[in-house]
Amino acid sequence: MSKKLSPEEGMSDAAPDGASNGRLWFLGSLPPPLNGQSNYNIAMLAYLSRIATTAVLPLGTTFAGKLWRSIANAATLLLRARAGDTVYVSVPGQSGTWLLLPAIGALRLRGLAPWLHHHSYRSINLWPQQGIRMLVAVAGRNQRHVLLSPGMRDRFAALYLQRARRQPRGQAIALSNAFLFGLGGQAHRRPDRAPTLGHASVLTRAKGVFYLLDLFKRLLVDLPEARLIIAGPTSDPQLLEAIEAAVARNPASIDYRGMVTGAAKEMFYRDIDLFVLPTTLIDEAEPLVMLEAYASGVDVVATDTGCIADRIIARDRLLTMDLDTDSALILRRLTAMSTDWEHARAAHLAHLEGINTEAQKEAKSFTTLLLDPARDVTTT
Repeated sequence: MSKKLSPEEGMSDAAPDGASNGRLWFLGSLPPPLNGQSNYNIAMLAYLSRIATTAVLPLGTTFAGKLWRSIANAATLLLRARAGDTVYVSVPGQSGTWLLLPAIGALRLRGLAPWLHHHSYRSINLWPQQGIRMLVAVAGRNQRHVLLSPGMRDRFAALYLQRARRQPRGQAIALSNAFLFGLGGQAHRRPDRAPTLGHASVLTRAKGVFYLLDLFKRLLVDLPEARLIIAGPTSDPQLLEAIEAAVARNPASIDYRGMVTGAAKEMFYRDIDLFVLPTTLIDEAEPLVMLEAYASGVDVVATDTGCIADRIIARDRLLTMDLDTDSALILRRLTAMSTDWEHARAAHLAHLEGINTEAQKEAKSFTTLLLDPARDVTTT
């Protein structure tokens, strides 16, 4: 249903049954590389392709590729976009926002308002970001913004939309990642194993992996039988060296599995009792790994970063980045689960079901507005 377009290519005007009569332009990064946003974009593109005729305008990967796509996408939209089309933009992080401006300017010249989907908390954490300010200024009066939680929506709107001149209220909506990634599994009996922590991500310093290793070392003082499983790739040689050194020192306690997908990822979540996410990443918003953990009935402890506090089952699971305090928190959670492990797993599945139910309501509103651009956007 979707295809990538060059400025020279056209596309069919036919749309699926019940879809908008116009094109739905999809601007966003797709793998490679694989990361949280590109992973989400794959799922969102598949969803949008079921409800409208989509045309994909990728953003490029290398700097030269991104610069070329910035110009090519603007030219394509200027020449091909028309009244009645819908435009969905997965806003790139960091300097990528500036390269998006030509395409957004082209949309304004064509009289079209984009749906701008923000996957990063950077614009809020580092307010004011001039790239986002320019994006808002160039996008025009009827621009729409999609944020990952009500709290993120309200903060973004207060910082960037309500301060913009001649911008109407009600341009931002909330749409959780659970809309596409929130399906749960089933609770099962606990295997006979030692209490096991788990962490999975694209492993970086900002994801807190060094802190995780120190935290586990501290936990072993009070719980010598504890185990830690780490999953995910890393491009940081020093971080990889630290992980391998920790495994060498504690081969019976620490298991590094590298990149896990499919059945290996399912096994990772089945093998752990508690997911630990000590992230300090400035872009962190609504981590998909949290939803994946809850989908497997796994409890989560994480830092109060981005939308995490909006999604965590209770605030007493928030990490402080103090080794003694966080080690005590983990020990409490492991102890609590050991007394009624199956009930705890069921509670986490129920928590995700609640998140997913609300996300489906948000998705229904989003889809209705996306396919009917004449409707007013509301923040409720």
